[in-house]
Amino acid sequence: MARLSLNQRVQWLPLAVTALCTTALALLLFSGVQLAARLQSASAALQLASALSSQPQLLRSELTLIQRGLETQTYVGDSLRSLANGRGSSNHAFARLAAAMREAGLAARSDTAALYSQAHANWQPLDSGLAGLEKYRSGDLYADSAGGSALTPAGTALKRTVDELLASQSRNTSALAGELGDLAALLRTAVVHDGQSLRSLLLGGAGLASLLLAMMLYFALRAGQSARAAGEAQRQIGNILGTVREGLFLIARDGRIGGAHSDSLVALLRAPAPAGQTFEELLRPLVDDKTLLAAGKFLGLLWKDKVNEELIESVNPLNQIEVTFHKTPGGSPEQRYLSFSFRRARASGASTDFVLGVVADVTDRVLLQRELEQLRANNDSNSALLLQLLQTEPLQLQSFLNNVEVGVRRSNALLRSPGIANTELQQKLQGVFREMHLLKGEAAALGMNSFVERTHAVEELLSTLRERPTLAGDDFVPVVVKLDELLGHKQLIGAMQERVEQARSSAVSANDIAPEHHGDTAVIATRKPPAVAPERPPSLEQSLQRLAREVSAPGGRQVRLACEGLDLVPAEYQPVVRDICIQMVRNAIVHGIEGREQRAAAGKPPTGAIRVRFAEASPQEYSLLVEDDGQGLDPARIRERALERGLLDAEQAAALNQSGAYRMLFQPGFSTASEVTEHAGRGVGLDVVNNTVRECGGRIGISTQPGKYTRFKMLLPRRDATAPSHSSAA
Repeated sequence: MARLSLNQRVQWLPLAVTALCTTALALLLFSGVQLAARLQSASAALQLASALSSQPQLLRSELTLIQRGLETQTYVGDSLRSLANGRGSSNHAFARLAAAMREAGLAARSDTAALYSQAHANWQPLDSGLAGLEKYRSGDLYADSAGGSALTPAGTALKRTVDELLASQSRNTSALAGELGDLAALLRTAVVHDGQSLRSLLLGGAGLASLLLAMMLYFALRAGQSARAAGEAQRQIGNILGTVREGLFLIARDGRIGGAHSDSLVALLRAPAPAGQTFEELLRPLVDDKTLLAAGKFLGLLWKDKVNEELIESVNPLNQIEVTFHKTPGGSPEQRYLSFSFRRARASGASTDFVLGVVADVTDRVLLQRELEQLRANNDSNSALLLQLLQTEPLQLQSFLNNVEVGVRRSNALLRSPGIANTELQQKLQGVFREMHLLKGEAAALGMNSFVERTHAVEELLSTLRERPTLAGDDFVPVVVKLDELLGHKQLIGAMQERVEQARSSAVSANDIAPEHHGDTAVIATRKPPAVAPERPPSLEQSLQRLAREVSAPGGRQVRLACEGLDLVPAEYQPVVRDICIQMVRNAIVHGIEGREQRAAAGKPPTGAIRVRFAEASPQEYSLLVEDDGQGLDPARIRERALERGLLDAEQAAALNQSGAYRMLFQPGFSTASEVTEHAGRGVGLDVVNNTVRECGGRIGISTQPGKYTRFKMLLPRRDATAPSHSSAA
């Protein structure tokens, strides 16, 4: 900052000195012009005063000539004209003298003003007397006779007037000549003084001009040195901007990129000419409209001086962005990660003139960070998997893993089956959806969160495909990849289970041999472990209780699950009942049971109740009942959701009765949930239940009362234990 201030002083000093000297020289010239004008007026006044000082004597001489001419009767016409001309020129000279004295500033001086007043006062009587002579004509002065010329009365009167004028104005004429002489002397002194002052001003102006020339030469020399230094600094800055790996640029208040930027900016942003573009134009090919709008608002905050730029850096929307570049048209895209940071560029105490932008390629850092996070996640995931394996009964886990393999293989078989029409592809999609939903439900019941996450990811892909109006076979390639990952995860779990079982077996084997001490000798003997009854696999009720806790926890709901008769389920129906109960319990918690505030407003206890009951309905059928005391089913809401999802048009929705509305619940893709979560919103759960019951030849009935309860009753036909059974593991 000190260097900047010094540079500013050095830059402004020549201008200040030049302006000061120019102003002083202009003042000198202006004063010299005024003084020259005054000197000219004083000189003119001096000439007039000198001329007037001799005028009284000339006039007296003319009067004397007229007096003698009248006495000798000679011609006096020329003298009369000379007197008239002299009087006129004298009056004019007095007027010009007064004006010149005013212009020269001498009229304000007491001495010159007094002398001029006295001289003018002494001139007035003489002027009046001379004015009286102008009425006489030379031809009227003489009368010729035989005896000679004689004065006429006019000549006699003129003679008398001239005599009196000479007698009376003799003293005034002498005083007037003296006063005009004194005035001329004073004017001469003033002229000499003004001349010396003008000479001094001219000498001062010449000296100042010489000084100005010398300073201009000095500053020109300094400017040359500064230019060389600036050129060197510019070369160094160019080297820096050409070498630095980050993209450096300045953003002006109008949003445009400054002309100075680092060479890396072009390579980082793939922008051949960023200078002069607006930052929005530079950024638009890289980010979406939402990020572009957020970046504009963020830069707007930086222009406000009262906003702390350190505090708002945390909300920088361009802190890390992913961009895609195409090296050549139609070529493979290149994914890069860029990080933008911004700082105000301003001098101390000054307002913000620019915003300094810095962009860096952080792709290597991001990829390394992701790799570390993936390693950390894998370690955490393996630890969590190991804990889940230890907490899961081996037989139940093995059954689940078998179901996973069967479900994945069945899904792959569906995808490979013949049929490329859009309806056939939609059926394949729904079939895979059911398989994944069954596996996700069973994984949630076992607490196998890793499988829940992976099956949920497959459902995400399937949901995206379901929203497309038309499908192609290639659209299922990402689904196949996800299914392979799910199968690979199953194999990893199987391998870990084998190692856990081996570790358990090794621990038991080590306990079979114990040392016996006889004196100083240790005798190794075999010892049988105590007989332990085999651990019984968790029942379906325990799995459902665990599922209820897992599903109700994220929504903050309290649920009490009551199960009846599940131990009476025949072996051939256990997989079917298990799949149905998992889907129905999850559906009841997510769609049926209200939140605490809603239940309190409806006068219900805070804990929702769900009942699952299996029983013999008749000699030909079993009944499976799942009911909850939740919000019930609203046919109007069902019609509205079907209309929103495009499953019905407006006419069909208006004609849909209550029974038809309930049947909509079993349509693939239909859901009353307002958002998609891990456990709801796909419109698959009841579709799976309906498909499972229909495959068994059973029926489903719905009974509900809005705000009170919802009851699903499934009737399953009896069959031989040896008959093929539906199972997700089959």
